[in-house]
Amino acid sequence: LIPEDLSTGGKSNRKERLLGEAYGLRGYFYFLLFKQWGGVPIITSVLDPGNVESLKGIKRATAEETLQQVLDDMDEAIKYLPVKHDDANFGRFTSLVATVVKSQVKLYWASKYWNRDNDLGRWDEAKEAAREALNMAEKNGHILSLKYSDLFNKAGNEPEVIWAKNAEHMECYWWDFYAMPLGYGAFNVDGPIQELVDDFEMKATGKVPVLGYNADNTQIIDETSGYDPKNPWAGRDDRFYSCILYHGAELQGRQIDVSATGKDNINIGSIIRTNYFTNKYLDQNHNLTTNVSWTYRRFAIMRTAELYLNYAEAANEVDGATSLVYELVNTIRRRAGQPELPAGLSQEQMRDKIRQERRIVLCFENHRFWDVRRWMIAEEIDNGPVHRVTIDAEGNISYPVFQNRIFNPDRHYLFPIPQIEIDKNNALEQNPGWN
Repeated sequence: LIPEDLSTGGKSNRKERLLGEAYGLRGYFYFLLFKQWGGVPIITSVLDPGNVESLKGIKRATAEETLQQVLDDMDEAIKYLPVKHDDANFGRFTSLVATVVKSQVKLYWASKYWNRDNDLGRWDEAKEAAREALNMAEKNGHILSLKYSDLFNKAGNEPEVIWAKNAEHMECYWWDFYAMPLGYGAFNVDGPIQELVDDFEMKATGKVPVLGYNADNTQIIDETSGYDPKNPWAGRDDRFYSCILYHGAELQGRQIDVSATGKDNINIGSIIRTNYFTNKYLDQNHNLTTNVSWTYRRFAIMRTAELYLNYAEAANEVDGATSLVYELVNTIRRRAGQPELPAGLSQEQMRDKIRQERRIVLCFENHRFWDVRRWMIAEEIDNGPVHRVTIDAEGNISYPVFQNRIFNPDRHYLFPIPQIEIDKNNALEQNPGWN
């Protein structure tokens, strides 16, 4: 049923490639299910939809069994797939992608939510898996790009990108409508919160400038950071400008204006926004009115910088803040032009630095939501008010509350099994706190 095809850009046997891709994608999707629900039913054979009774008795596997299925599928994928493809087959599953998934699985399994007793053996496995994935990636040409900004404005063709979504052209077209300010003809359906903006360091000092908010929503500022509250977007980490558009930033020949009477003030009626805009992957030349100059882009799913940080995180948990951990993190920081980490950090301090670096390096790449859950810090940082920015007619800047977020640690670390699924199969057990 599957014809042979010798021009696959990798393994010459097309049947083997498709089998490897099937194993790889099945395991990857099980990993996505795990992140959301924990243990899920493992289905590895064809079900008979006509046998209703048999469908009602399918139980959830444990979290460990689910992750073992992912690892087994990745091992099968590695047997059949090449390390990489030519560009004509870019986006297909590879043995390198499978190796990265294995390292991610082991990192999650070692993290606090799934490792309450802090079994260092799990961290050691995560460390070795991350080392293997990083070495394999670099050996096969997936080296860090020279500039962070190059990763997001060159259609995803940078060697650092290991696996990317080969987006449909219209997806790239609509991305710009979702991300740009209203005054450019956009819809603006997403926007970074002020707390993310605050977490971008100052370029000169390498310090996070805003440490939190007082009850009156005024900023708690690190006075040694070099931050100017009257010019809050100046002098920041270069990655800030690659990721976020803000009041006064240049876009298509004019400055973005979210002041009270500005073209881009989108807080109209009941529609409240943060007044920040996503620059990452944005085609700044796309004229949304004439639809001229928009370009095709590939959205990264995995890239080498993540592997540096995975390796650093696991190595720090096993061995503390060693020279290896410093070098892994500082390599990422040097690329961005940020000061190297201060010497003499404790394991706990290094842990915080690695988490901070992940927040910045991988923002908008579908990591942070899951990171704060596996670390079990969501109840601290996703539980309470988050802020936006406003500028009045006189140019005064304030930071009102955008949302009051609620995170219940007794239930919100995992998603609920949809009731419709439990109604169809009462052998499914609901996740904690959702009964």
